[in-house]
Amino acid sequence: MSQPTTDRDALDGLERRLHDEVSLDEPWELLEEFAELNRVSGSADEAAAADYVSDRLDANGVAYERHEPELYISQPHGATIETLTKEFEPGPVKTVSFSASTTVSGPVEYVGSAGGDLLADDDDPREPYHDVGDLSGKIALTKAGSLSIRAVSKLSEKGAIGVIAIHKHDREPHNGIATPIWGGAPRYDEREKIPDVPIANVNEPDGETLMEWAESDEGLELELSTDLTTDWMECPVVVAEIEGEADPQNDDFLLLHGHYDSWYVGITDNATGDAGLLEAARVFDQHSEDLQRNLRVAWWPGHSTGRYAGSTWYADQFAGELAEHCVAQVNMDSPGAKDATEYTDMTCWTPEAHELVGDAIDDVTGAPYEEHFPFRAGDYSFDNLGITGFFMLSSNIPAEIREERGYHGVGGCGGNSDAWHVSTDTLDKAGKDELLRDIRLYVVSVARVLNADVLPFDHARNSAKLREAVERYDDAAGDRFDFSPTLDRLDTLEDEIASFQRAARDGEIDAATANDAITSLSRVLTRLYLVERGQFEQDPATSREPFPRFSVARKFEIVDGDEAKFVETQLKREQNTVVGELKRARSIVADATGGGA
Repeated sequence: MSQPTTDRDALDGLERRLHDEVSLDEPWELLEEFAELNRVSGSADEAAAADYVSDRLDANGVAYERHEPELYISQPHGATIETLTKEFEPGPVKTVSFSASTTVSGPVEYVGSAGGDLLADDDDPREPYHDVGDLSGKIALTKAGSLSIRAVSKLSEKGAIGVIAIHKHDREPHNGIATPIWGGAPRYDEREKIPDVPIANVNEPDGETLMEWAESDEGLELELSTDLTTDWMECPVVVAEIEGEADPQNDDFLLLHGHYDSWYVGITDNATGDAGLLEAARVFDQHSEDLQRNLRVAWWPGHSTGRYAGSTWYADQFAGELAEHCVAQVNMDSPGAKDATEYTDMTCWTPEAHELVGDAIDDVTGAPYEEHFPFRAGDYSFDNLGITGFFMLSSNIPAEIREERGYHGVGGCGGNSDAWHVSTDTLDKAGKDELLRDIRLYVVSVARVLNADVLPFDHARNSAKLREAVERYDDAAGDRFDFSPTLDRLDTLEDEIASFQRAARDGEIDAATANDAITSLSRVLTRLYLVERGQFEQDPATSREPFPRFSVARKFEIVDGDEAKFVETQLKREQNTVVGELKRARSIVADATGGGA
């Protein structure tokens, strides 16, 4: 499969040097090492992987810190299904992180599909299983994709004593996690949100058999057993520190990061990302004298078994530094999958980063790309802080190729469903040309942030995207709620930001003032676009829509009477908060331009 080529004339001198110095020597050696390590968080193999990264940073002369936090994670060991009324020899059965570790038995009821899962657009404002009745004493059997996080809680609320999820995969089902708690460890007052029922995943052929029996006149009874260890475990966090020397007074930094734990050996999820991080640290460190801003490169544990526990710990531990000085966070997850030649399906970024990302893809790869709303997934543990982010997932195998190969939709590995969260994500799933290209793309895009005189983020576009979202909610509300206080302020704000950005580009505002304003706008607008909770909290790990504070407006499509009035009450309070935040954004622009809000 042919690879797009770089437009070298579009790269400046430093970008070209960085691009050309990226090599596969260091990255491929890491892949070969990690191909022998089952890097489940809390395990000896995970620690060995952290040792390897630390040793290679030492060998390349890159400064780093190694932290040893205790993270709340859940290691699945096994699951069994034993039918009590039928003869059944299932293929692989897996439990998921934060399932209850127990044994239950009872009748099975097929409850249909969970609806949209984490990476899917779901236009149904109703809750999953809204038409399912009482499940007391029953084991629920469901088609839940990669296991919708909301599915388990809703089925448990209806009385289910266990859950079996049918995956599309023909062989082994995918590994996964069921808790909605971002970061694994809940707040004290949210402990009950961790699932308290056993959960198992089965492949599609076994699931179809169970479904047929469950829906027969005779019915189906079975025993479900799960075995897990859920506890606080010490897991290494490695963070390289590359200080830009071109402007020693500048303490701002970009955080480039990805997870190094995995299911099994996890080559394209995420050993390829770990290899890319190591190579980026190496080449940027060699050019530290040319960098205007600092670079932190981080390897996280606890991604797969702790719902992004490592990056969440870092967001909590270094919240002040991140809020004050982090100009962008860039997640390197699943680059370099074999035959991944586009950036159309899985890449996502905040609206203000669109031009930066698009230009970098054009200049380095010439490949097709599309913008997607950032998923509430990956190690995007910095959304509530309001930090600009891009490239959660990397390149993808074209849709037509995936269709020819019979792949179903998955959330990583370039779209290779024969690799994502299964034991076959082995070295053959990575492509050398693809990995080299993706690392170069990351390096160039990061360099353009590190060395920009004025940060390349377009918050007028951010404001426009916010307005588009509110207009959709306004349509859903009809005459039952008035969004004009928000829409009017967004109109004014977009124009004011556009004028500010033109003045900053033209040198009419000094760069330091402009950059402070751009970063401050991120803390307001990026948070409005992505999250509901406070700046130093974490939203749950459930699917979301743009401008989530107002997403309850879609309930007007299915409620009336008192319930509609409850929606109005919630929206009124949310709009009061939003109007205050938009006023703060106007003040940021006014202060930067010397005007008055």
